[in-house]
Amino acid sequence: MSDNSARPRGGRPRRAGVGAAVRQAAEELIAERGYAGTTLDLIAQRAGVAKTTVYRRWRSKSHLAIDTLADLLGDPPAGIDLLSPITWLAAQVREPSVRRLLVGLVGEAGQDESVRAELRARIREPFTRHLVDEFGLSAPDVDLAFDVVVGALLHRLAMTGELTDTDALAVTDLATRLVFGR
Repeated sequence: MSDNSARPRGGRPRRAGVGAAVRQAAEELIAERGYAGTTLDLIAQRAGVAKTTVYRRWRSKSHLAIDTLADLLGDPPAGIDLLSPITWLAAQVREPSVRRLLVGLVGEAGQDESVRAELRARIREPFTRHLVDEFGLSAPDVDLAFDVVVGALLHRLAMTGELTDTDALAVTDLATRLVFGR
């Protein structure tokens, strides 16, 4: 038998911009319909691509949602103090698109180990690495701060239906004092 790994893949080359169009469609639909009300079929239709194009690139809606969330979040900002990245995280959770993606993905992560692992690798670990590298903090402390901020704000949203600036500031302050003693 010969090794086929060196041979180029057959078929047409991938169209530039399709991934971005699909992620944009996912963001819009999840913002409009919620996570549960959005399907890969609807996303493909909104993006103007075939369903097979979406299914070839992402194995599930949750994996596409993680890609979309990672795009929306980007990297935490460099800060002169510890409060800057924690405040940034709270502000991100307040963004409707980010919030809706997080709510859907947290539910899926509780049921699916692959979603949990990818969510951690793509969303939480970059934040943790950033704060560990920039401020010399311990990774477990940063993980706890992440949980305090994201968890408290999502819980607050579930209980009150809104997130205010006051909520975000209070949670940011609490997480910083509780976890880092600052």
